[in-house]
Amino acid sequence: MKDVLIIGGGLAGWRAAEAAVKGGASVCLVANGSGNSPDIHAINVPVREDDSVERFVDDTLRSGRGGCDPELVEVLCRESVKLADEFQFDRNPDGTYKLLQPLGCSVPRCVTIGHKVGAYALAKIKRDLSGKVEVVHGRATRLDRNFTLYTLHFTPGDGDGTLTARSVVIATGGWCAKYGFSDNPPELRGDGIDMAVSLGAATVQMDKVQYEPTVALAPERVRCIPVITTMLYDGATFRNAAGDEFLADKHANKDEISRAIFAEIAAGRGVQTVEARGSSRPREFGVWFDATGVPCETLDTVYADTVRRYQDAGVDIHKEPMLVAPAPHTSLGGLVIDKRCRVLRSDGTPIKGLYAAGEVAGGIHGANRIGGNAGTETLVFGRIAGEEAAKGENA
Repeated sequence: MKDVLIIGGGLAGWRAAEAAVKGGASVCLVANGSGNSPDIHAINVPVREDDSVERFVDDTLRSGRGGCDPELVEVLCRESVKLADEFQFDRNPDGTYKLLQPLGCSVPRCVTIGHKVGAYALAKIKRDLSGKVEVVHGRATRLDRNFTLYTLHFTPGDGDGTLTARSVVIATGGWCAKYGFSDNPPELRGDGIDMAVSLGAATVQMDKVQYEPTVALAPERVRCIPVITTMLYDGATFRNAAGDEFLADKHANKDEISRAIFAEIAAGRGVQTVEARGSSRPREFGVWFDATGVPCETLDTVYADTVRRYQDAGVDIHKEPMLVAPAPHTSLGGLVIDKRCRVLRSDGTPIKGLYAAGEVAGGIHGANRIGGNAGTETLVFGRIAGEEAAKGENA
């Protein structure tokens, strides 16, 4: 038996494990993949001189279309500042931070580490916790509670197993892999929400799903991989089948851009792609995401991973556009939590010993998430969940 059981092998789960270990707890982590964490390019931290926690809060609330929990947004934005002291984010020669401006932010706010901040943070935490956390690889299937103890049932390979703990942190991510065309890995199917609901947990905004407007349709080698939308601030644009630009505001929020793309396709101006040979998929429609207006130096430095990925697929994005379409990217709804990451019932009371962090939790982003807030959310709330679970004081 452990003090704390973490369900989820992504950044939120490992962040919770890190905090729980620091809190003196014995920890077991059950991992069924790493979720979207390795693909986090950058995260929002208000480090620029003309930025502030208050401005960050305002941007997040505005993008959420009135659906955010203000208390959770305040925690997200206030605690994000501490990340600048914890990680060595990329800086310019003059010492200022290298910043990207994500969709929905009023100023550049995204910090990064080689445009792989998720992979970097995940690897760092795993190294730091080597030998300090028991790791089990498998898919969690059921969570039971018997008085003060939790029992997790999981399936590792061909067998079944159980684990017990006093406190549990659910960090299993969202459910967008349930959709046929999504940029999510297959393990993100809502398992954590199902387990918590079976114990009486409440959910919020389960009808809210954010579409990433720029997910590759073709070539097959890059299919379902998103193209980072900060390119729009560097000269990229959208074009329809006739080659015409159609988006009035390239810096709109992701939900607005996705709707504009869907409208273009519905009007018959989308770009048709024929199903891949040997595939059962029907014909699909997208639009061109044209990065030829981005300076070559910027493409080869800031967006080098995207350049290489498409080169390997036979496309030179310096000269050719990318065929993209909106795809389910983030499930915005999820378990109801409070600012201590305690999972709540419908009457607002916490389920003793049960916590949640990351995309499995709802209420933070409302009806639309700012680009860059997903990574910030996992680091901020993963730490809080681990700290609270280690205390064992959830009454």
